[in-house]
Amino acid sequence: MIHVDLQPEPNNFNTDVRIPGKRFLARVPNPSGKQWKNKDYWKKISTDLYVAYNGICAYTGFWFSKSTAPVSVDHFLPRSKEPEKAYEWNNYRLTTQIMNSYKADKLIVDPFEIHNGDFILDFPSCLIKANPNLPREKADIIQSTIDILKLNSSDDQVQARCDIIISYVNEEISEQYLKKRYPFIAYELERQNLYDKIKEMVRPLQDIK
Repeated sequence: MIHVDLQPEPNNFNTDVRIPGKRFLARVPNPSGKQWKNKDYWKKISTDLYVAYNGICAYTGFWFSKSTAPVSVDHFLPRSKEPEKAYEWNNYRLTTQIMNSYKADKLIVDPFEIHNGDFILDFPSCLIKANPNLPREKADIIQSTIDILKLNSSDDQVQARCDIIISYVNEEISEQYLKKRYPFIAYELERQNLYDKIKEMVRPLQDIK
């Protein structure tokens, strides 16, 4: 996970989402699961959310294609717990349906508030860890986030990180492309000063591939 800057809300957000949402909440302040049905006005701006955050999932730091992984608007503060935030742009995080399902109503660290380097990427294992220099309490929260989002326990996610690194080593993608589409990996390579060393480190991974 990498730090994400809050982007300006779309021009149509107030009309399409906030106003009808507040109107609904004025009638039903604490909706049940069934009462939220057909009140998901946030779906109207899913494309705007995707564009605003350049298609980068807030929880993986990976770009994803809308054609293969439908856009999911995650309520960072769950609407079941804080319904008043359900129709607020600054409570939305761009993600995929599978990552949204992992998070569900659980509380994790906020990509808007973390610092780059709080989550570190171990090379060549491609596993994500909490920075060992962090205070114990913060490191525990980050580890809990890693577990909730299955950042290491999902083979697909770990393999995807390895595949991207191998593609970079094989010069199938450029450093610029890496920074644009996979900013978490790019940042960690730069932070750890590994751009010149990564080829030697991933030779075992290339053999496996």
